[in-house]
Parts: sequence; C-alpha cells; structure tokens
Amino acid sequence: MKKNISIVTLLSGFALLIAGAIILSSCEGPEGPAGPAGPQGEQGVQGDVGPAGPAGEDGNGTCVICHNDDVVLLAKQQQSLSSHHLTGGNYERNSSSCAPCHTHQGFVEWQATGSVAGSIEDPAPINCRTCHMIHMNYDETDWTLSTTDAVTFIHTGVTADLEGSSNLCINCHQSRSVSPMPEIGGGDVTVTSSRYGPHHGPQGNNLWGVGGYEYAGSESYPDPGSHPHAGLGCTSCHMAPVPYNDASAGGHTFNMNENVGACTGCHSVLEDQGDFDLNGVQTEVEDLLEQLATIFIDAGYLNAESGLWIIPDGGLVVSADVAGAMLNFKTVEEDRSHGIHNPTYMLALLKNALEIMGAPAPA
Repeated sequence: MKKNISIVTLLSGFALLIAGAIILSSCEGPEGPAGPAGPQGEQGVQGDVGPAGPAGEDGNGTCVICHNDDVVLLAKQQQSLSSHHLTGGNYERNSSSCAPCHTHQGFVEWQATGSVAGSIEDPAPINCRTCHMIHMNYDETDWTLSTTDAVTFIHTGVTADLEGSSNLCINCHQSRSVSPMPEIGGGDVTVTSSRYGPHHGPQGNNLWGVGGYEYAGSESYPDPGSHPHAGLGCTSCHMAPVPYNDASAGGHTFNMNENVGACTGCHSVLEDQGDFDLNGVQTEVEDLLEQLATIFIDAGYLNAESGLWIIPDGGLVVSADVAGAMLNFKTVEEDRSHGIHNPTYMLALLKNALEIMGAPAPA
C-alpha cells in the first residue's frame, strides 16, 4: 500500500511540474539585448549579364577643345614667357600681405575668401590658371576669366568698373593702403616708412583718377573715371596684337615697349612718331618728376641713389601738404606710364605738388 501511494505521489508532482512549465512559458518577459551578428551567408549565384548600354562620349572629346592642332594656346604660352607676371613678379614675396598679388595661390585664395590666411608654401608665379578657369569644367568655359567684377580700391575705398576683363587687372594694379594718409588742411604727419606711398603699381588708381593728394592748387582734377583711357581699360592697349618683329610686346606679354599700333586707332600721329609721347605729355611728366625729386633731395627727404625716403629716428615729421606732395610724387613715378594712363590727373598731381613745395607754378 505505501509503495502505491509513493508512485501516485510522484506522478502527481510530475504533473504539477509540467503544468507549471506550461504556465511559465505562456508569460513572456521583456526582450533581452540582441546577440552578436551571425556569419555572413554564402553569396547567391549571379544571374546572366544584361545587354551592353549605348557607348558614352569619347573621354578625350573635351581635351581637344584646347589641346588640338591649333597653335593659339602655344602662342599665348610663349608670349607669357616675356611677361613680368610670369618671370619678374617676385613670387617669393609669399607672406600673407604680399601673396595676393605676387603668387598664384595667394590671388586665388584672396578672390575666394577676401584675404590670405598665411604664407604660401611652394609659391607659384602669376600664370594661366591665375586669370583663367583652366581645367575646372574641361570645356569652353576653361577660358573664362577668374573675375571681372568691379573693384573697390584698397586705398580710397572708391569702386572702379572698367567693364570687363580690365577689372581683373586692377585687382592688383592698384595702390596699397597709404599710412599715414594726410588730410587736406590737416596737421603734421609722421612718416615712418622709407617706401611711403602707393607701392609699385598704382596704375588702376591713376587710370580711374583717384588716390592722390588733391591739393587745391592752380590745376583742377578731372572727375573719377572720366578720362577716355578708363573706358578703354587695360587690355585694349596692353594686349594689342603682337607687332611685327617684336614678340615681346602685345598679346599675353602685356608689354607695350614701342607697340604704338595699340594706340594709332585713336592717335594716328603716333604711327609716324614711333613713340608714346603724345603732345609731349611724357616729356613734361618726366621733367616735373625731376623737379620734385631735386626739391626732395635738397630738403633731405629723398635718397638720390636708392630713391627711398630718408627716415630719421622717430620718423620724418612733415606738414600734411608736404606729405601729400611726397605721395603725389610716388603715385606718378610708380605708375611708370609717364602720364599716359591719365595725363590730366597726373599732371595736376605733380604741378600742384610743386606749388606745395614752393616751386613756381608751371606754365
């Protein structure tokens, strides 16, 4: 009897365990974290390859837009070898302040951001890619100029618009900031730099007719942008057709030399004359510059050999008018056209500067 009871008891207990397991399995708890990913399965069998699509354009098709049997590109490259942009631009001047105009990389960065963050490593001279969008789209637009926007001059803040390609030129061919800038009727100024003035390329300012010290002397100043040469811009003259027997002028040399053919469309007399001294303007400007230089040398302001200002300890203290005369002298001298870019404006700067320095008013 006891043995039977034990078996019944065991069976009953086992039944209870099974029932409990069934009850527990029906009450699912919260989902646990995902386990690690299993191994990747075998790759399926690739199906049949579809039919070939239509042939695309020849990858060389865009290259021959420029690289073809024509020699136009070669001619322009050869001309540039006579240009100071490529050969004499002092592209080792690669500091952040000089690089925008002396190096290719600096100019590109300046146009993109408005400044150059630091010195340029491995500087390159101004070249084809500086002025053109070479290998940007690999089509006709590669010839597009990098900028043709109107330019606001660093010195004066005046905006000049030469309407087209010449705007590209005056980004760099303009006066640097002049400090201190004398004010008409202002007090004395202290000049601390032996290179006081507009730096080496104020052609854009002179062409437009702004940037000098406009002392109210006997000569009046024309309105900005009013001279016909401003309407012609830079390229009309400096990129005229290369003259016969002189591959170092015109075109992408940007040099004038004695290429009077660039001017005879307006000034036919120059064809026989053979130089740019129209109506004696260049001769007059050179004479006025010489007169001013002599006065500055005698006053102890200008070094006759170096052409630099003589700066004593503590700086050169002069009146606003004298500083203005110094500025006008350098503005015309550093232009290097001897007055041609804007004769009326440049002659007024020099003649009024001579009056400031006590010289008789030029006839």
